[in-house]
Amino acid sequence: MEAKGESNLNCLLSQAQAARLDNHLEKASALLEKASLLAPNSIPVLMEQGLLYQQCNQWDASRRCFQRVLSTDPENPQVLNALGHTWQAESNFNEALKFWKKAIIIQPEYADVWQNIGLAHEHLDNLSEAISAHQKVVELKPTDARAHRLLGMSQLDLGLLTAAGKCFDRALELEPENPENRWQRFFIQALTGKFPDAWADYECRFELPGRTTPDHGFRKPNWQGETLPEKTLLLYAEQGYGDTIQMVRYIEKVSKHVGKIILWVPSTLAGLMESIQKVDEVITRKPNEDTFDIQLPLMSLPGVFNDSMETIPKQIPYLENSQKEDESNYHRIGICWTGSGNQPLDRRSIPIEEFQYLFDRTDLEFHSLQIGHNPPCPLHDRSHEMIDFKATSEIIQDLDLVISIDTSIAHLTGAMGKPVWILLNFAPDWRWGIETIHSAWYPSARLFRQKYGESWSAVIYRLCQEL
Repeated sequence: MEAKGESNLNCLLSQAQAARLDNHLEKASALLEKASLLAPNSIPVLMEQGLLYQQCNQWDASRRCFQRVLSTDPENPQVLNALGHTWQAESNFNEALKFWKKAIIIQPEYADVWQNIGLAHEHLDNLSEAISAHQKVVELKPTDARAHRLLGMSQLDLGLLTAAGKCFDRALELEPENPENRWQRFFIQALTGKFPDAWADYECRFELPGRTTPDHGFRKPNWQGETLPEKTLLLYAEQGYGDTIQMVRYIEKVSKHVGKIILWVPSTLAGLMESIQKVDEVITRKPNEDTFDIQLPLMSLPGVFNDSMETIPKQIPYLENSQKEDESNYHRIGICWTGSGNQPLDRRSIPIEEFQYLFDRTDLEFHSLQIGHNPPCPLHDRSHEMIDFKATSEIIQDLDLVISIDTSIAHLTGAMGKPVWILLNFAPDWRWGIETIHSAWYPSARLFRQKYGESWSAVIYRLCQEL
């Protein structure tokens, strides 16, 4: 009878695991309930329950299961790793690190845990610790492309460009067709201004696991830059609002090669885009394929034209009309301090409290250009007026200066030719390059860069000296 019960338990566990891995979570849960009745304190049952709760994003329940296993088997590194994951999933990286550090004391060559430690330290901006952990993974798994890529990414964030480049090269040697490896090669080349060579790798963005551009299923060919005066070209937005604003600078250049341009953008951008003279039609919904002959995502345009930073279109303004301002007399200042939060590791946003030194200035008038956040005194809240980007551009038109993080407000202000001071974290996006205080994309922009380990209040203090 005992043997039969054990056989039934193993069968239920096997079926439950198979159902979980096939994402049949209700079936897995029902099977585990039966298994739990047979053996409520079984470690394999508790482990499988913990993994099921983990897959269902029920982190507290998952932790309770793993903690029960740990009370019976406190030296189990796999359980410690699983517990760390439950805390990491809730962005509590310090708590996760406690369990992962215990795991590597027990099993020093547990490469997956070392990798988790490295990634957690990156989220905490402890880059030296992150690099050390990723170096350990590379030692343990020298032919693992991901290990080399992750080490390179942490080195890149710390500004160790030569070391990062070597890691990305090694990752590409091991897996030359992996889009994530190609993306890192693009990023470091773009960051250091190696255009036009970098653009070829930029097309791998469509193959990335976390791609931000949906596959629209268009069967019409991509435009390659050829002159087709009888053809209609569909250009469509991808990625964020700021990316679209940045790349519509190409419309006039494109118009010299095709007969008609249809521009497909999110509705909140439509009114703004209607001011571009060379656009024949602005649409906000996916078009029928019989309305165009060729198509291209906007962010592919620099690569189509094989542009360097010297040859990108620089006719500013290209959105709305703007008079040249006297940059020595700033009084009405717009402020934007936080991004969308959509990025997995978003260092762009700045706590509003860090601006206090600026807000202490009584000779300046501050206007909040932030949606979804109640601005503190003394900011005038303009969010109720920002119904779309056209309305936002009208607000910006009446300001003397915009101070913004790397977000769509910065792109919009730069595209209008208005003065914009952009606050960049120590690991900026590729389009802002390194070290320079000016942007090739936006001549009216000035870049204020945070050094690694520097507080945002210190950056704001430096900015205030320029006012």
